[in-house]
Amino acid sequence: MLNKRWQYISQYKLTYGVDTDALDRLVASVADFFEFPIALISIIGQQQWFIAKAGLDVDITSLEDAFCRHVVALGSPLVIEDASLHPDFRDNPLVVAEPKIRFYAGVPLMAGGREVGAVCLLDNQPNTLSPKDLRFLESLGYFISDYIRLNGEPGAGLRSADFAMMIESADVGVWDWEIVNDYNVFNQHWCELLGLRLDEVESRSRFWKSLVHDEDTARLNREISAPLAEEGSVLNVEYRMRHAQGHWVWVSTCGRVVANDSNGRPLRMTCVTRDISERKRAELREQKQVQLLDFMNRAQSVFLHEKNIRHSCELIFDELLSLAESQFGLIGQVVMQETGEKSLFIHALSNISWSAETNEQYRAYQRGELFFNSLDNLFGHVITSGGVVMANQPRCHHASRGTPAGHPPLLRFLGLPIKIGDETVGMIGLANKEEDYTDEDAQFLHPLLDTLGALFYALEVEKSRLNAEQKLRYLAETDVLTKLPNRRAFIERVHGFYSQSSLTFTIAIIDIDYFKSINDKYGHQVGDEVLQEVAFRLSSYLRSDDLVARMGGEEFGVCLYDTQGAPTLEALRKAIAAEPVWTSEGAVNVTVSIGAGQVRPSDCTDHWEADLRYADLALYRAKNEGRNRVKWHMPSVMTSLT
Repeated sequence: MLNKRWQYISQYKLTYGVDTDALDRLVASVADFFEFPIALISIIGQQQWFIAKAGLDVDITSLEDAFCRHVVALGSPLVIEDASLHPDFRDNPLVVAEPKIRFYAGVPLMAGGREVGAVCLLDNQPNTLSPKDLRFLESLGYFISDYIRLNGEPGAGLRSADFAMMIESADVGVWDWEIVNDYNVFNQHWCELLGLRLDEVESRSRFWKSLVHDEDTARLNREISAPLAEEGSVLNVEYRMRHAQGHWVWVSTCGRVVANDSNGRPLRMTCVTRDISERKRAELREQKQVQLLDFMNRAQSVFLHEKNIRHSCELIFDELLSLAESQFGLIGQVVMQETGEKSLFIHALSNISWSAETNEQYRAYQRGELFFNSLDNLFGHVITSGGVVMANQPRCHHASRGTPAGHPPLLRFLGLPIKIGDETVGMIGLANKEEDYTDEDAQFLHPLLDTLGALFYALEVEKSRLNAEQKLRYLAETDVLTKLPNRRAFIERVHGFYSQSSLTFTIAIIDIDYFKSINDKYGHQVGDEVLQEVAFRLSSYLRSDDLVARMGGEEFGVCLYDTQGAPTLEALRKAIAAEPVWTSEGAVNVTVSIGAGQVRPSDCTDHWEADLRYADLALYRAKNEGRNRVKWHMPSVMTSLT
């Protein structure tokens, strides 16, 4: 059997030392194409030798150690994912020592109808090869076997007709380019990658280049120029081509110059092409998932730091549009109008203003004041239905109401509901992706919807907490009967008067005269009505910068912010006494006594207790001197103010 195999090895010029430069180039392309560090074409005789290799310095190994002899013996492919764990190979010297083979995949190499060696891929790390890639490696084995057969025929060279026949029969996408004549030959499988028939394919380069994505054209041209300019350089490039059905296909093309003229100028380039769309989609999904997770984390971080959901949405909005490959969009939150109807408050919005009215809408958004009140439309249907709205032909969707005059064309729309439990609390709207929106797009963005739902919920919890705190604070600082600040609030807010540095202010204590008599004569209900009316008159008469509070019982505290510009306390006393208080028991005449003191800006905040006591002492004097009057702690200074 060995003699018979040697006969074919000799016949087809596969003995050790034969010049196989073309095969060296091809096998280097194979290594690049499969992304393996080592690729070999081995011949099995009394020893194993390599007629072409890439990534390995060894030329000959013993037959006993050769992995490829098992491929020849089996007559079928052999794949070993981790040789160090394989019982038949773990002690092999090529595994134990250099090159320390871990992975091996080999397919038979044929000559004269007999297995004479193998085409193989090696790695010094455990690895795998998909069934599809193994079939591709087998196709390359057939291709190389045909090349060997044609090269071994008397007087045969690799003629154009022969090569055309070879690439036509190969089970891979093959492209052969006669550079000088710009004549391109593609096989059936190359055409099938792009949904084309052979009779639809033109031979000139301008045809296939017209199918390349605009964003990839310049890079592809640069990559093709490299092997044309540098001998031995490999073309290995990934790019997009338009399928006959209109979508984009990611392809990987690997090749080399396989023929030069006597001056070394390239005459022919041969390449293999495969569809890598699924791998690119997986890579893109992974990249997008990382990006999505990143800006979700940033949105959460901003919200936790600032409690500002609008800023969080604006922070991620441009990246969201890029990630979703969309031209424009919005993020909105459902709010309830006073009428009980739902509207959409806009947290993030693309600026697609096309008229004065929409310019004003965008400015309203920038001010944080934009609401979409009408939900009888495509994006409103997301809110009213609570489901995903996908309209790749918006005009045909039952919820579509068209677009206003001048609005950018709405080519495709994807609306995604933001939910808390079963309740729709907001939405993301995306528009005008170049290709159709898919269920995969909606599913991919689902974690973002959950994140925004959690932020909306956290915002509502925060609002509820603040409202509860404000209510508790209001209850703690407000007199229930008069709705004025109570004594505690009065004392806290008086500190603000002391902190200003330029204006003299006044502290006063006001007491309703003979209030006990009113209660005794008319009852406590009328007494409460009198307190409420006096509180109302005080609040109405004083300025917004002044402070009035119920100190307890029938006493009120007043701070006049700017003594020079303040209403006089005497005028205040007269205003209360001028008209009776109308109660449920009829008219009740009411007067007040007022004790006051002046506080200068240089006085210390800690003096408030003493100043309040001085005002109280002045009130005591006003009562002793007959009531219904104003008395100052420093009457000689304050005479002009009374």
